[in-house]
Amino acid sequence: MQRRGWLIAVVLPAVIILSAIAFSGGASAALYRSYVYNFWGEPVTTPDPYLPVRTVSGTDLGAGEFKNAQYLFTAPDNTLYIVDTGNHRIIRTTSDFTLIEEIKEFELDGKIEKFNSPQSVYVTNDGRLFVADTQKERIVVFNPDGDLAFVIDSIKTDSPDALQEHFRFRPKRIAVDPVERLYVTVEGVFDGLMVLNLEGEFRGFMGAPRVYRPPWEIFWYQMASEEQRARMQLLLPTEFSAMALDDMGFIYTTVASSEVETTHYIRKLNAAGDDVLRRQGFFDPMGDLYEGTSSTIIGRSKLVDIIGREHGMYSALDQLRGRVFTYDGNGNLLYVFGGVGHGIGLFTSPSSLAELNGHLLVLDSRGANCITVFEPTAYANVIHNAVRYQYDGTFDIATEYWRQVMAMNPNYELAYSGVASAYMQLRDYKQAMQYYKLGNNRAGYSKAFQRLRLDFVNSHFGKIMTSVLGLIFLLYASKVRAWGPRLKQRYIRTGIAAWFARPQVQQNPVYAWLKRTWYALCYAKYVIFHPFDGFWDLKYENRGTVSAATILLVLTVLSYVFMSQYTGFVFNQQKIENINILVEAISIGIPVLLWCAVNWALTTLMDGKGTLKDIYIAAAYSLTPFLLAAVPMTIISNYITIEEGQLYSVVLSIVYVWTFALLFLGTGLIHDYSFGKILFTTAATIVGVGFACFVGLLFFDVLDRMLRFVQEVYREITLRL
Repeated sequence: MQRRGWLIAVVLPAVIILSAIAFSGGASAALYRSYVYNFWGEPVTTPDPYLPVRTVSGTDLGAGEFKNAQYLFTAPDNTLYIVDTGNHRIIRTTSDFTLIEEIKEFELDGKIEKFNSPQSVYVTNDGRLFVADTQKERIVVFNPDGDLAFVIDSIKTDSPDALQEHFRFRPKRIAVDPVERLYVTVEGVFDGLMVLNLEGEFRGFMGAPRVYRPPWEIFWYQMASEEQRARMQLLLPTEFSAMALDDMGFIYTTVASSEVETTHYIRKLNAAGDDVLRRQGFFDPMGDLYEGTSSTIIGRSKLVDIIGREHGMYSALDQLRGRVFTYDGNGNLLYVFGGVGHGIGLFTSPSSLAELNGHLLVLDSRGANCITVFEPTAYANVIHNAVRYQYDGTFDIATEYWRQVMAMNPNYELAYSGVASAYMQLRDYKQAMQYYKLGNNRAGYSKAFQRLRLDFVNSHFGKIMTSVLGLIFLLYASKVRAWGPRLKQRYIRTGIAAWFARPQVQQNPVYAWLKRTWYALCYAKYVIFHPFDGFWDLKYENRGTVSAATILLVLTVLSYVFMSQYTGFVFNQQKIENINILVEAISIGIPVLLWCAVNWALTTLMDGKGTLKDIYIAAAYSLTPFLLAAVPMTIISNYITIEEGQLYSVVLSIVYVWTFALLFLGTGLIHDYSFGKILFTTAATIVGVGFACFVGLLFFDVLDRMLRFVQEVYREITLRL
């Protein structure tokens, strides 16, 4: 014990010292988990794209501790500006964090003016510094030599109605484009970015996010009176939480409210204010896909800063979970890193993001109250190179880098799509389809298949046309010469009829059962095209049988399983390897049986004339349209593209509506209900089926918990014995 205590006393401090030395001198192991989302929205762990190499505090700069620092900005001359909001100052450093100057005050009209809670800065290519002095309600502009140029402290407008009655100019984020238009996000302004010229003249608003109003609120708003509408909560466009101007003159913005249109939390605005952000990834750029269930972190990503990067990439900072999300120009998620906590590379309340010399800087406004410097790993560098060459159109070089990414992370789906793009350029469409499939890129797969199909048709056009013309000739000749009917009469009907005419066959009860079942199955065709007469005859003329209905139900279940398993890749959104055939079969069979049971239970209380047998037969016969269409449409789905898939979707929609309409009519006809009573019964049956499913799931959940409890008790007893 003494020896062990001596080892701990000596080794533990040594480990701590070595860890501190390693962190100060190079990249350390990350305390966070890096990941991307796959096609199904599942987080997939990846190698760390960035690792923390250094933290920089105000004391390290020789400028005193930061206080609620809010913003970082990398100037064109590669110097760094730090907006230390709580200390009412701007700090400027070199790229290696050597303090250059500290800006706290300036002279205006012979008086010394000080900043009051500045929120951000912007530096133009000619070196002019713009400071958003928020609480003083002004923008202060300095010349490249540091002297005051001018101050914008009031907004000039020709229209008195252009701004709100109680408008206050409190700038938060600012940017200046090459033609000297000044873009400002203003606290409390919901109309979008404010556009000014350098004289402070108001030019309008641009890019306001659309308000999202839930469907139920729209319904109640339409139903409400004028007085009730006046008392309803006013939904306004949300403020932008961040803004950044890229090298091409586009403006990236983020919002931190859930009341925006769909998932457009990141936007890319052109000079006209139109959102031109590409959203061609698996999911829209929005940070984390899920709100989370942690007791300490609940809610979707709160994006508080964004930066445009080279080759169309951009990165956004999530304050809620302390993560940095990076996307390419098409909206594909490249990597995620960072986290919330106390430790190297973790944050308490990150507020700003910047890029400096290939490193990413994250400013933490609380807790450590410092800047964390992240260095790209070999993994990130390979991704950046692949994106770079693909952005430039050099697909052969990009392919080599994508292959390196695949070697580092075989689960990185974007890399497979990158390799597929190179094969597309080489016109090797089969290989492109293979890699697009590995990358779950259905749009790319469809495009490659379309070109492969076109090449096949062009190469075999003569053979295809010869076969088609030959088939037409045979059909025409058989019709004119009556070859088909004569062959059918001589070899098929005569032979089969003679076999079935034998006494031993005619007297066999199995033959009688098969004959009746066969005719009952054939009658399904009549039912789907003549539902009123068909369902009447099923009940009152005994044209349907339980055996035929069971066969129809079984065939429908098998068709559904076939569709789930073999629908074309372009249209099949399921994870094939996870499909459980038994579960798929139950998912269609059990609801049909529940429909029959619940409908019978309800209609017995509502003077329904149909028995359980009648309901079962009618329900099974109603599935005939789906049964007839499922297999052919599944086969067709493997030979059409996304563009042609609209017809595929329309056909399936017609089949589903047709099936439900037959179920609706069949239910009413066998019970002899009026139209209104059919509607009520159908709705009540659907609710009953849902309730039955809920009770069933609850029962099996309780049963599972009881079995686990028994297992735990048994395990505890056996271990104690």
